[in-house]
Amino acid sequence: MTGDPRPGHEPGSWLPVAGYSFLILFLELALIRFVPGYVRVFGFYLNFVLIAAFLGMGVGLLRAESQARLQWLGAPAVLGLLVAVWAFANVVVRAPIDPDEFLWGVFSEIAPSVRRIGILPAVTILFTLCATAFVPLGAALGASFEKLRPLEAYSVNLAASLLGVVTFGAASALRTTPPTWFGLVFLLWCAVVWPNRRLAGVLLGAGMLAVGLSRMLRRPGAEYWSPYYRVGVYRTSESYSVHVNGSFHQYILNLSPDTTGLPYAARARQDYLRPFAFVPRVDTALVLGSGTGNDVALLLQQGARYIDAVEIDPVILDLGRAAHYQRPYDDPRVHAYVNDARAFLRATRRRYDVIVLGTLDSQTLLSGISSLRLDNYVYTAEAFAAMRDRLKPDGRLVTYHMSPYPYIAGKIAGVMALAFGRPPLVLHEPHHRLFNYTFVTGPAWTPPSDTATASLPAQVALPRDDWPYLYLRRHVIPEHYLKALALVLLVAVAMVRWGAGSAFGARFEGPMFFLGAGFLLLETKSVSEMSLLFGATWVVNLLVFASILMVMLAANLVALLGPRPALRTQFVGLLLSLGIAFAVPVRDLLEFGPTGQWVSGAALVGLPVFFAAWIFAILFRDHPAPARALAYNILGATVGGILEYSSLALGIKALYLVAAVMYLAAWLFYRGRLAGLRALSRHA
Repeated sequence: MTGDPRPGHEPGSWLPVAGYSFLILFLELALIRFVPGYVRVFGFYLNFVLIAAFLGMGVGLLRAESQARLQWLGAPAVLGLLVAVWAFANVVVRAPIDPDEFLWGVFSEIAPSVRRIGILPAVTILFTLCATAFVPLGAALGASFEKLRPLEAYSVNLAASLLGVVTFGAASALRTTPPTWFGLVFLLWCAVVWPNRRLAGVLLGAGMLAVGLSRMLRRPGAEYWSPYYRVGVYRTSESYSVHVNGSFHQYILNLSPDTTGLPYAARARQDYLRPFAFVPRVDTALVLGSGTGNDVALLLQQGARYIDAVEIDPVILDLGRAAHYQRPYDDPRVHAYVNDARAFLRATRRRYDVIVLGTLDSQTLLSGISSLRLDNYVYTAEAFAAMRDRLKPDGRLVTYHMSPYPYIAGKIAGVMALAFGRPPLVLHEPHHRLFNYTFVTGPAWTPPSDTATASLPAQVALPRDDWPYLYLRRHVIPEHYLKALALVLLVAVAMVRWGAGSAFGARFEGPMFFLGAGFLLLETKSVSEMSLLFGATWVVNLLVFASILMVMLAANLVALLGPRPALRTQFVGLLLSLGIAFAVPVRDLLEFGPTGQWVSGAALVGLPVFFAAWIFAILFRDHPAPARALAYNILGATVGGILEYSSLALGIKALYLVAAVMYLAAWLFYRGRLAGLRALSRHA
């Protein structure tokens, strides 16, 4: 930092950096939860909120000199986004029909007579408004950075972002709702700009409007916010209907043996019990995706003496406890767990007479930075092998699934055959209710030859842990993603051109840009692999995000206080650690105990993150224009978010290779800049 003219010790100068950093992170997480909660199909483009936040923040950093004027854009931008969400929540945004991928597009909260629009206009408008909302915050953050030395400001930024992750995690655990989130956002925003009383007053008024708008979106009936969804519960003639993010999810059924006056429940009960004709014993049972308890209630009626019931969503589990007609979760034979199916299978040592795989969810994504759906890792060959290992020799696996396309059912049958060594029995119900296919298999069981098995496509791409895409027909990026990404790129180019002004394209910060692109891919890969290793729960995602921020903060402190080796050393370490992470399958880490898994997993994921963050910190420390450097780093991250979709075609491990290409580009730009500076020095 020799020669840095900035004092870096202005009293309280770190407070604005901390305030805006916390505010940006909290608002970003709130929008990741809020927008798809009401605009159903946006949930399949969930990382678009993250990309929009990075884009808006990067453009704002480029316009840091205009922050006093841009601050007045903040309130109308956020309110405009909320109004757009309200408008799209009251129309039907059509889910794309793509031959290569199935997306759930069931909308149950809106009358069929309302207007329907295409997904691309909705996604483009929401993306643009999301990005615009972060422009004033990015500009204010950039102006605040100028009052501190670069690494000091960046350390405060990381620490405050970490606090934002923890705070929103606590808000999720407390099951708070959007009015609380937006109320907190605007109160903090008022506090940060308080010296400007007029702006603070405008933000306070806007906050009251935002809380009111978010309350207006609440639907009739009971509504709750779990860490995954907006959950609605509605009374029907003979059941409770549970919806998530506006679409039907499951029924709470009265599954009493006496179904007089309950025609739907009677038919559903028959469907549920049909595969049990092939289950010799149900003394000990495991239900994965137990939901509100329908499967559990029927197992109790079949005479089960011990049941482990695993459900990932705590709100849905609590609804089953409170509202199910048979109260299965109150039975002492039932042991309920809030956990991910894969994580539970690794943790338990018990063997079961029957494992029931319920109709798991595919209606939201694993996290805000990944294209993985919440249930993707449950329907892989490795997952079914784990279920096989938890069955007794004469045990049975019963799998229910709603497969809208036959190729999806064909994938399930294929991975079950791969795991068990023989094709499963496949029961098809054309006049389906809650599911249309049921699969039965066992470690030492061959389906009877006199039982009809449904015919399914055999030539399908089978889901594996490295390519866990059950709903993709083949290794390809579906057309609707490509169209949406193209529109996002057009919006991004227009906004960056405006942000950079006359310097657009002339002062490209190549090293910072490509470091940002590579780092977003690393972050995505970290979430995916740690979810596979420790479970796809929101708590695991929260811990991974927090851990990444802590590793970045540690690298920042090393650059600030430690030795200064040539950057070649860090780049070599980064590329070597990426190669190791690419070569080592995550499943190999499962051979270790829990402590060994944490240590080895942290090393596998943490080393590339540390080296990448260390390189960034060194370049950032010596950069003459830190706000501009951070802007291009964040804009590069938007490109990394777009490149993440390549995993649909290449597999998840391949993201390490894409990240390596980004880091090589950063190294080449850095070397080119060094060569230019040396030539200039010799000339001088």
